[in-house]
Amino acid sequence: MTTDRLSLLQFEHLSLRPAAASQFALSLTALEQLSLPERYAVRAAQYLGDMAEAENRQQLAVAKEQSIGFSQGLLTAAVFENTLAKKLDEVFDDAFTRAQAQLPQ
Repeated sequence: MTTDRLSLLQFEHLSLRPAAASQFALSLTALEQLSLPERYAVRAAQYLGDMAEAENRQQLAVAKEQSIGFSQGLLTAAVFENTLAKKLDEVFDDAFTRAQAQLPQ
């Protein structure tokens, strides 16, 4: 289910560097497959965007930590079940791995 606000985020990638835009698009596709409620999907997309556009390892680490906190907070608040939280974590992990591979060594 694609929402209006999430659709707008898809177009945000147009202002990103080409490699970051590509990563962000992959992450959004994976996120949309989870069918999260809009308010959570939009927030998750923002963390994915932060990871995609991280310019160094510190920025990437901060974005990753925030995404973990977001996911764990939703799980703790019983917003959704453990299975869905794990899937969201996988989306964040995949985004982190892609972003990390793009950073200079």
